[in-house]
Parts: sequence; C-alpha cells; structure tokens
Amino acid sequence: MVNSESEPDKDTYSIEATVETCPEAVRGRERSPFKSFRHRDYRYFWSGALISNIGTWMQTVAVGWVVYDITKAGNPSAALGVINFLNFLPTTLLTLFAGLFADRLNRKRLIIVAQTLLMIQALLLARLTQVNAITIVLIGGLVLFGGVITAFVFPAWQAMLPDIVPKKSLLNAVALNAAQFNGARLLGPLLGGLVFARYGAAEVFYVNAISFLFVIAALALIHPRQEQHARSCGGALSTLTAGLKYTRENRQVAWLLISVLMLSLFGMPYITLMPVIAAQVLGQGATGYAVLMGASGLGAVIGALFVASLPPRVRRGLLIRAAVLGMGAALLAFSLSRNYYLSVGLVSLAGASLLTGSATAMTGVQWAAPPRLRGRVMALFVLCFMGMQPFSSLGFGWLGGVIGPDSAVLAGAAVLLAYAFFLLLRPGLLAEPLKEREAS
Repeated sequence: MVNSESEPDKDTYSIEATVETCPEAVRGRERSPFKSFRHRDYRYFWSGALISNIGTWMQTVAVGWVVYDITKAGNPSAALGVINFLNFLPTTLLTLFAGLFADRLNRKRLIIVAQTLLMIQALLLARLTQVNAITIVLIGGLVLFGGVITAFVFPAWQAMLPDIVPKKSLLNAVALNAAQFNGARLLGPLLGGLVFARYGAAEVFYVNAISFLFVIAALALIHPRQEQHARSCGGALSTLTAGLKYTRENRQVAWLLISVLMLSLFGMPYITLMPVIAAQVLGQGATGYAVLMGASGLGAVIGALFVASLPPRVRRGLLIRAAVLGMGAALLAFSLSRNYYLSVGLVSLAGASLLTGSATAMTGVQWAAPPRLRGRVMALFVLCFMGMQPFSSLGFGWLGGVIGPDSAVLAGAAVLLAYAFFLLLRPGLLAEPLKEREAS
C-alpha cells in the first residue's frame, strides 16, 4: 500500500466499500448523530458502560478525598501524584500484552471477568473504609490492582466495537462511546460529591460496585460477532509484536497513531496543570477549578456529538489535521489568557478538538486493522493515547514548576502547532484510503 505523498488529498475514505444508493429518508437517518442506537447490542453496550463509568468517576472523587484526609498532615500533593501514577502505570507496561489477550480470547468474556474484578476492588475499598481500616498503602495496592485490570480491558473494549456495529456506523459508534465517557466525567464527580457529602466515602464505593452489575448484565445480553482466527505459527515475541509490524508496514495507521500520541503528550497535560493555573494564573478557587474541568469535559461531549453527526464519507484526514491545529491554537490562547471566562471557553474548544482528533483517528485504526490483529493494533492506540500520560504528567508537572504552569502549556501548544503545520504541508501522510490488507 504505497502512495506518493505528492498525490492529491484522498482522505475521503469510506467505512464500507459499497456506496449505498438510498432514498432521502435513509440518508437522513445515516446522518443522525444517534444512528448507532438502532443496533440493539450497541444500545446495551453503551448504556451499561455509561452507568459503570459514572460509578467509576464517583469513586475517583472519593479516593482523592480519602487520600487527602489520610495524608493531610504530611504531603497530600505527593501522595495524590503517586496514586495517580500507580493507576496509569499498568496501561503503559501491559497494553501490548493486553492486545494479544484481546485477539486470543473471547473479548466479551474477558471484559465481563475484568468488570467483575473491578467490582470486587470497589467492594474492598468500601468495606475497608467502612471499618476504618483503610491506609494509604492499601489504597495504593487496590488502585494498582484496578489499573492492571483496566489495562487489560481497554484494548478488548475498543476492539469489540466493530463486532457489534456495521462498519458504516463505526465512526458514529466510536464518537457516541466517547460522548458517554465524557458525559460520565461530568456527572460522576457531581454525584460522587453529593453522595460523599451526605453519606461518606464508603457509600460512594458501594455505589460504584453496584454500577458494575449494569455493564455486566448488558454484556451478558449482547452477541458480538467476533471472528475466530487460527493461532499464529510464529514464536511468542513475533506474535506479541505482530501489531507493531503491521503498523510499521501501514504508513497511514502509523501516522494516525503518531497524531494521537502528539495530542496526548503535548495537549492533555493542561488538565494536569489546571489546578495550579486556576489558582495562580486565573485567581480562582475550588469552584472556578471545577468549572474549568467541567468545561473541558463539556467540550469533549460537544466534539463527540459533532463527530457522531458526520456522514460516513467524511474527509477524516482533514478532520484530524484541523483538530490538531484547533487544540494547539486553543491551548496557545489559554496559556496567554488572564480572563477567567475566556479561559473557560478556550478549554471547551481544547476538549472538543482533542475528542474530534482522537475519535476520528481511533475509527481509522479500527477500520484498517485486520480482524485477527485488531486487539493488538488497538493496544498500540491505547498506549499512544493513555499509556504515555503518567510520564507526560510528570514531565509537564516538572516543567511547570520551573517555568510556570502557563508557560508549560504554551510550550506544549507550540509543539502541537508545529506538528499541525507539518501535517498541512504533507497531506499525503493522512490521505491514503484505508483498506484492510487481510480478509482473515
């Protein structure tokens, strides 16, 4: 699959090979931002995930407060940083192995087992908190355990979307999935704070445990069309790295992953630095910080609905380039802004740009990857999008301490803008139509 980078922009690749000739009513339904809900399995999948993610975000709020309460006499900032690092580190270390599991095992059963183990983690947190036996060491151990389970479920979760919706609905399904995650990011902390204030942390953990029952039930009711493939005849290392080999040989998939990596490494650290920017740069307290975080999540929801409303034959390469440029410009203006209300609008734009770029790239990767390699290729996507976050957060946290948090965001924005202009000058990098190289 070799195209000259000087060829005309061909990034209008379709999610299916055939062009549907249909009445205007059918075209209208195809452009609906909620068209994936026509598929029964996706409705169950989406609804169960929404309830479970709301519970997870509720637990995230409660864990933060419990860690702060335990360590407030010492260094709570350092303790929170370590807990966050333990939560995301397994994603970095285990994602490639998780992708192999997603290809070798039944994805539905793998996810059900993972959700059950996460429910047990929430119950342990609840019981230990309820009897006043919780310690920072126990929290760290349980968070690390949850991080390991989550690392193994991410590739399977993403790889299963093409198993429950047709390819023509894949971009819409990915965008709606992102919308429910970011919607949960808005609702979960609010509900978690209310339950925590009224009843306590243990009750929040119990609510999260109950939320897993919904996603487990939803998964039990669906019937994914996962294709079964013969095991590779190669050695263990070649089997594990098959996704890397495929990505190296498929130029456009490689550049989709690089684009996601750039967004994650140089765009997302503004979220890590948000508390300091809210307090030291914009002069806001806890409420102002919460509004800024909420604005970022709201922007992501808007971006998800925008992507979900796009027709199947959209110029996705152009969309990714615009998203990188938009996020870079929004963060550049945010780093220079001293007006709180302007900053709220700018972080909303940054959140919408991040979601637009990542969801579009994810769709391209899922559509292009051969079914027998999809789990391992999606593991690379997860590694690029989430696996680098612990190190990016540490690096930009250090940089913010040296040159200031606003200047650190400015530095990341400058890199994103430089990368955006590079993509604009080389449209062929994202212009090659994606096609599965293997039918099996």
